[in-house]
Amino acid sequence: MPSVRSSLVLCAAAIACGPAFAAGGTAPASSAWKGSAQLGGVATTGNSRTSSVDGHFRLGYASGPWTSNLHLEVLHASAAGSTTADRVYGELHTRHELGSNSYLFGVLRATHDPFSGYRYQASVAAGLGRMLLHSRDMELRAEIGPGYREAQIEGGPTQRDAIVRVHGVFTYRFTSKAHFDQALTAIAGSENTELQSVTSLTTAITGALALKLSYTVLHNTTVALGRSGTDTFTSVNLVYSF
Repeated sequence: MPSVRSSLVLCAAAIACGPAFAAGGTAPASSAWKGSAQLGGVATTGNSRTSSVDGHFRLGYASGPWTSNLHLEVLHASAAGSTTADRVYGELHTRHELGSNSYLFGVLRATHDPFSGYRYQASVAAGLGRMLLHSRDMELRAEIGPGYREAQIEGGPTQRDAIVRVHGVFTYRFTSKAHFDQALTAIAGSENTELQSVTSLTTAITGALALKLSYTVLHNTTVALGRSGTDTFTSVNLVYSF
């Protein structure tokens, strides 16, 4: 049975060697690595004892028509010594440009979040993407494609089903130092439909440092008895780009 750990290992391996295989086993001199790391956290003592840590890591590699991006995310929160949130998420997205603003994509994602009612959710999908709008200030990109998902509800059976993944990203740049992003993802299957919305505002502080405010909504149409289908997260993080 696949696990979140094995899926994340596949993510790391694919981004490390996938573009190199596409280029005949050797990375060209013009290839470029880019990435960012962001961290936020809060701790209180005295009348109440709470703590939270929110970390994200992104790594991207571009070589000719190929682009791969790895995203890892960890969220942990506790109150009065009890864990109230514990989420680990990983996604690897690879695309091959076709020209005329269109591209083929493949995406692998895995989530471990016991507070959502699922021990894990892992899926793979592939399909067609297109840049619908591209200007100096705005970008709009959309993707759609079929795939496969495996998930396990806490205390329940393992779910396996075919899925359709729909994804869209809108970016608006207020200035060269501040931009707004809205990302929507829907993964629909016969067992469950996952919906994810990430709304964020990022502004540069100085050099490679920026401040990011984000609001995330996660929804599952099928959850364990007694669990809520919707979770939300609000975070303020410091971002370092390299």
